[in-house]
Formats: sequence, structure tokens, C-alpha cells
Amino acid sequence: MSKLRAGAPALLLNALVLGLFVWAVEHYWGWDKLLAPWRNLELPVLLLAVCGLLLSYGVRALRIYLAERDIPRGQYLACLRLILLNNAMNFLLPARSGEASFPILMNRWFGIDAAHATGTLIWLRLLDLHVLATVGAACAVSGWLGAQHGLSHLVWFAAGAAAVSPLLLFALRRPLAAKLAGHDGKIPALLSRALKGLPQRYSGLAMDLSLSWLSWGIKLTALGWVLSRLANIPQALGTLGAIGGDLSTVLPVHAPGGFGTYAVGVMALLAPGAPLSGALFAGAENLHLLVLTTSLLCGAAAWLATAARRRTDGKL
Repeated sequence: MSKLRAGAPALLLNALVLGLFVWAVEHYWGWDKLLAPWRNLELPVLLLAVCGLLLSYGVRALRIYLAERDIPRGQYLACLRLILLNNAMNFLLPARSGEASFPILMNRWFGIDAAHATGTLIWLRLLDLHVLATVGAACAVSGWLGAQHGLSHLVWFAAGAAAVSPLLLFALRRPLAAKLAGHDGKIPALLSRALKGLPQRYSGLAMDLSLSWLSWGIKLTALGWVLSRLANIPQALGTLGAIGGDLSTVLPVHAPGGFGTYAVGVMALLAPGAPLSGALFAGAENLHLLVLTTSLLCGAAAWLATAARRRTDGKL
């Protein structure tokens, strides 16, 4: 009962935001008009996009399973459930606060120190930023920065900084660990445990980078393709919009479920290269509905599988 009471405010907040979003769309736009682009989208395109999302989740689970050697071997499906639950929590809770579920579940399911798991999470998110910044810069230059020579150089510089940041952190991991070892206190001890979440060998670095690029390559290709079909824009701009939607979930003003803020993220990166229009807004919102629905259904399936496994273990 206490758990239900503790979760009631978050549940009520999500229900309120969802209700306001449904009302606002119907009042200012109309759901029939918003969902009209789906009538022109072939079913195979939609199915391929969903399969792409599911495959990207599977690769992300494999990345965790291989990156964290303290996870018992044979527990890949548990890693997949963890990814699906963590992904759903990130959508439902604002400002990426759902990330707290990652170290909690890593500790509860695999007995991994929470600080160590947090270090692994920070490392993996840095790899995600590395991929998104590099791909986003390439899409921006090809999509709408071609004529703005000076700005394109600035974008490539920012992307380059994001591209080398994981390599820099990996190279500095041992000097940082040695420096922290010479200091007493809770914070240095916490940071030392977090650094253990980084790969210790070049083979681990190469594997983490490869799986990060594979996972995001699958996801952005699928979502960029759908957005380009929904909004009738080039593939490069569709991929850029998909990146904007994903990055919007990191913002402190990220709404529960991403209602409203996801579409703003999509359109913010598309605005310089595509005229703002009703079709573009509808495409952005429909992409959000596709990602959100897939994420929540997968999260619900993972939660049910976890509950079923807990009941089975209890019987044993």
C-alpha cells in the first residue's frame, strides 16, 4: 500500500499531462487531422520501423550484457528487460529522472554496486551523445547548413569534441583513478567506484563503440525514414528530426511522456532546413506517438515478464 501511495503523485501527474495534451490537440488541431498522415503510410513501412526500434533495444541490451562483466553469463534476457523498463521510465518521468532505475535494477538483479552501475550508465550515455552529435552534424550539414559555411565548421567542431570525448575519458581513466585513490572521503570513493564502470581494455572500448553505433544506426534509420515519409522531407532531415526528439528527453523541461516537448525537439532541429507547417508538426507528433507507444508496450511486457519470473522463483 505504501508503494502505491508513493507512486500516486507521479501517476496523477502523468494522467494530467496526458489529458491536457489530448484536449489541446483536439482543440487546436484535431486528432483526425493529426493522424491523417498514417492513412498514406504503407503498413510494411510502419512494421519495419517498429522492428527497427525493437532490434535497437536488443542491441542496447547486448551492449550492457557485454560491457558489464559482473553480470552473470546467461542473463541477456534480464538485461533486455532492464533496458525496456529503463526506457519506459525515462519517457514517463521528467528530466531523465527515470535513469535512476538503471543502477537500482543493476544492484537488485545482479548485485552490482550502485556507484559502479552509475559509472557504466554515464559511460554508455557519453557514447550515445558521441553518436548523436556526429550523426546530427552530418545530417545538419547535408540537410540545411550547406550554404552557411562558417556555421557548418562550428557544428563539425562541436561534433568532433563529442566524438573524441569517450576516447579522452578512456585514456584518462587510470590517471583519474590514481588521483582519486590519494584522497579520502565519500565523494572520491564514490567517483572511484564509478570509474570502474568504464572498459579497462581497448577491446572493450571497441566493442562498446561498435554496439553504440549499431544500435543508434538502426534506430535513427528507422525513425528518420518514418518521419521523412510522414512529413514529406528528405531522409537526412528526417534523421535530424529523430535526433532532436530523442535529445528533448534530456531537457529539464521534458514533460512526462514527452507530450509536446518531443515534437518541439524534432521541429527545433528541422526549423532551419524545412518550413514550419502543419504537415511537419503532424509528422513530429506522430513520430512521438510511435516511439512512445512502442516504448510503453515494451516496458509493460518487461514488467509483466519480471513479475511472472518473480512468482516462479517464489514457487521454487
